[in-house]
Amino acid sequence: MRPGFNRGVTPDDLERAWSLRMSSPDVARSLAEAHPLGSGAHVLQAYLAWRAGNHNGALEALAPAAAQWPPETPTIWHARAVGIQGDVLMELGQGRQALACFEQQLQWGRALGDAEMQGLAHNDIGVLLIWDDPDGARQRYQMAYDVFQGAGTAHRAGLGLAAFNLSVAYHELGDTVRSDALLSHALDLLQPTQAWPYWVGTVAQRALRLAEAGQIGEARQLFVEAEVSQPQLPLDSLLTLQFFRAKLEAQHGAAHTALTLLDTLQAWVATRQDMLDDFLDVRAQALYRSGQPHKAYLAMREVLEAVRRRHDEERTTQLKALEVLGRLEQAQHVAAALRTQAATLEILRREASALSLTDDLTGVGNRRAFEQWIDLRRQEGLPVVMAFIDLDHFKAVNDRHGHAAGDRVLQNVVQLLRQFTRPGDLLARLGGDEFVIIRADSRCQTLAEDMERLRAECERQFRQPSTLGEPVTLSIGVIQATSTLTEDLRRADEGMYQAKRAGGNRVRVLG
Repeated sequence: MRPGFNRGVTPDDLERAWSLRMSSPDVARSLAEAHPLGSGAHVLQAYLAWRAGNHNGALEALAPAAAQWPPETPTIWHARAVGIQGDVLMELGQGRQALACFEQQLQWGRALGDAEMQGLAHNDIGVLLIWDDPDGARQRYQMAYDVFQGAGTAHRAGLGLAAFNLSVAYHELGDTVRSDALLSHALDLLQPTQAWPYWVGTVAQRALRLAEAGQIGEARQLFVEAEVSQPQLPLDSLLTLQFFRAKLEAQHGAAHTALTLLDTLQAWVATRQDMLDDFLDVRAQALYRSGQPHKAYLAMREVLEAVRRRHDEERTTQLKALEVLGRLEQAQHVAAALRTQAATLEILRREASALSLTDDLTGVGNRRAFEQWIDLRRQEGLPVVMAFIDLDHFKAVNDRHGHAAGDRVLQNVVQLLRQFTRPGDLLARLGGDEFVIIRADSRCQTLAEDMERLRAECERQFRQPSTLGEPVTLSIGVIQATSTLTEDLRRADEGMYQAKRAGGNRVRVLG
């Protein structure tokens, strides 16, 4: 038996440890320590160190993984490692380098077909953008949300994180109604997941918003219920929750209560240097509001000194981070050269019309794009719903006004169709006036409702025959794809013809 290797622990335990890293960090740490030679052990230790605010510890744990850059065949542990590296760099204020890490994580996540890595990369890019470009951040958070939603219930924690961050983005954009709705949605998603770091942050945000709205009693009750309802909460998460309770009291409630709570957290903050600035700032606010301005002034001096020390430490830590990143950048240079070669080949490939994935007239996908999209989703095991769309009265437009007018109608209708697709959907033209919208989803009715709104809007826009002399409406068949591509298209086409036989301008759903 090799030194340091526990016969009772298998490499699969490292995957289990990764899945437990937020719900049971002590168990995850024990499993990682019991398998020190496993490829994921150092990555797990880096994650746990970063989550505890120990940037140096995270970088030291990542050093063995960094020694393997560039990896010949990236694995899921490489994607996780580069994501953690990005998180550390982001917290050290190295935004450009952090972005490079997240882009690499996204690339590897896509290559590996790993939804978690793709979603977290989009999410963390959003975190980089949120203060300077909240709408850009919102778009990234929406991408993360869509990835996690399409990946199923196993990624509910990631979905909750994305919903929380979408709430923050909409709050920054001034849409408080949507922001509050998303925050409640995030709480509902995270409650059963035991992803404690995400859950604690969401509870704290909800309580602070209640307090800002003058609902201090409800905010306090939310903290009480959170602690009582989650007896298995890890100690660090419990103390983090108590810190946010102190912050609420310091800013909106009883300053003396805040000081009492902060006194009980002195040992905790000594191990969480990442929280020290915020801790001291809250303490200064509580002292000032409790009528102790001189002590508040001294506390603010402590804040300034803590910030100075942190900046000094960060300079040293940044050097370590850049050593690790240097190997990553070597990998990226290699990847960039390969991408340049691939781009040249891609240009040549696109010049061959037989391999084109785009319909020349409308700019949407063609039949080949449709077939590749649905084949890929089936390989991934994702459910698919499909809408088969045909224009009513289109032949009359061509016959009476010519094909040039018909082409303009198709282009105008495509602009409308695009408005009723969601991120991740594919809109494709199969030929003539036949289109499909396909979506990775198990909810046929949701697509049918979108198609009904599309049908009604098309009727509103094109019903008046003032320009063409003919109204243009849509007949749509909607199905859940369950068989071969040929059979699914036949069923969707049958649904569309049922709509036409009933008079057109309607949606039919086939079971």
